[in-house]
Amino acid sequence: MFNTQPMHHIQKTILGNLARSSPLRFTQLQPPHIPNNTFSYHLKKLLETGYIVSTIDGYVVTRKALKTLSYSDPSEKRMSHPVSLTMVYVTNTKNEVLLLKRNKQPFKDLFGLPAGLIHGNESVESAARRELYEKTSILAGVGTLRARGVLDFRYQQRESNDIFFHGLGFIYTHECTDDTFTSDVNDQRQLLWSKLDHSDILPEVFEIAEIIHQNKFDISSVDFEEPV
Repeated sequence: MFNTQPMHHIQKTILGNLARSSPLRFTQLQPPHIPNNTFSYHLKKLLETGYIVSTIDGYVVTRKALKTLSYSDPSEKRMSHPVSLTMVYVTNTKNEVLLLKRNKQPFKDLFGLPAGLIHGNESVESAARRELYEKTSILAGVGTLRARGVLDFRYQQRESNDIFFHGLGFIYTHECTDDTFTSDVNDQRQLLWSKLDHSDILPEVFEIAEIIHQNKFDISSVDFEEPV
């Protein structure tokens, strides 16, 4: 069970920073306005609870912390299960798929589809169009996104069957006719046209490709082994 006690904002800040970049040393983590003794106290608490570990190169966030907290937005709200999100399968005239390299945990440095959470005030298609633009700068016009199915997917640890992430993905396709589209739209992200022959692609991408190739609306449930 997750700890239901609210986490102190200093501890949440530490975990957020480490989730985005690890390892970090004490001086790299400590905000300038927080006294040493106060910061040391909260750092010690995170070490005691197993949310971070100390290595020779600095502090590193643990799997326990990544499972407990969601880093999808600055508020770092607790993750709901399953997480509802849109996932857009973008292709070009060369039959390549547009992949996005994740720059945050979970699954940092692995490639997936442009995806994101659905906001409470928007339709699923509107969320897909917004996330596609935010992640890639591709502006999909009305009617250019096609709903292709729903993927209920979970990432589990093989030894314990412990669920690390549970997502409910609403799948859309979009055809991009501009083959000159490059990965230079955002310095913080890496976009890649791919034939899906790379080793660092999340397994959910291949499952979605299968759904797309069936050429019919489909609802699938699948469990994956947690990437390490």
